[in-house]
Amino acid sequence: MLENIAPNHEDAEAMLAEIAPAGYTLTLNVKNLTPQFYVSNYPDLWIEKYTSARYVMFDPVALWSLVNCGRTRWSEIKVGFRTTGQRVFEEAKKFGLNFGAACVLRNEKSNRQKCAIFAARTDREFNDSEMQTLEHFLNTTMDRVGPFAGLTEIELETLRDLASGMTHGEIAVLRQISPATVKKRIERARVVLRARNAIHAVSIATKRGLIIEQPLF
Repeated sequence: MLENIAPNHEDAEAMLAEIAPAGYTLTLNVKNLTPQFYVSNYPDLWIEKYTSARYVMFDPVALWSLVNCGRTRWSEIKVGFRTTGQRVFEEAKKFGLNFGAACVLRNEKSNRQKCAIFAARTDREFNDSEMQTLEHFLNTTMDRVGPFAGLTEIELETLRDLASGMTHGEIAVLRQISPATVKKRIERARVVLRARNAIHAVSIATKRGLIIEQPLF
């Protein structure tokens, strides 16, 4: 899941599996509540319930991350008794998300957009060392991703050319590269964005604000 954005992704995934055995969510370069990169291995049924019930609107952890930077345990976030926010925590526990941690930082390489990791355990609270490890991981990953969700400038440039309606051959002529190189750049971008094809990659990049749609007139 992290192979496109995390250095030594196998070690990173092993570390997260040990520290956050109940799952984690990673969001990078969030703009207008939409991340350029998102990955989560929380239980599928919990993600489905969270999404369908629109818990993000009153999830105490999500709300904390909107107005804060730094790190905290879920239990340290103040939630009123018998509130909707408290219900989110209670529902999460039904899926083994009993204890959690959140770390939020700003990406200096991407107009200080926020990046965050949320992690969960079933058995106990996160200790200080684990919290520091999560922050270090987020810092390292954020630095690697940079401002373009893991894409290089030339890969994003190629997607922008595609979005403007250019063919592979036209892009090759404009950029003074071979059509094969154009194809390789598009394929790399597709993999990074986890897109089905080139058109889907352009769509994802546009939704994430990496490609500005041109006015019709």
